[in-house]
Amino acid sequence: MKKAFEQGDVIRTNPKEGYWGIAVVLSEKEKTEEFLPMCHIAITPLVFTHEVQFEDLDLAELKPLEFKRVYKHIPDETLYKMETLIGVYTRRNKAKLHVIGKVDPSKVYSGPLPFSPDYGLEVTWPLCGDTSQRLGSDAIVNYERNVT
Repeated sequence: MKKAFEQGDVIRTNPKEGYWGIAVVLSEKEKTEEFLPMCHIAITPLVFTHEVQFEDLDLAELKPLEFKRVYKHIPDETLYKMETLIGVYTRRNKAKLHVIGKVDPSKVYSGPLPFSPDYGLEVTWPLCGDTSQRLGSDAIVNYERNVT
């Protein structure tokens, strides 16, 4: 089991019993005086009902999930925001997630990947801390929305 995530790692997630997903480490940054080692992780829309292996993946489908996050229901209208599921995580694999392969992360996402959540930047990614067993749960929600 890898202790630290590296750029290009393909992570198998299992956020809900009977469902497995895929995440990809897009970047990495070493430890600084202020911060632990960090990385950007993209949650993909890929969801499986079996314990997927790297050989089962269509690498062309490894893209960040565009997720519709519902914020508020009001009469006759639902307010939501589209999110690209990329977050800034520590590189520590405290949840003991399985790294099943390696890819060129620029084939997954080639946009900007700032680590700072400073306001005023055109693109920012949320600071998410350590990964958990729930990594990829939004992909399961998205999958269930589209299946039912």
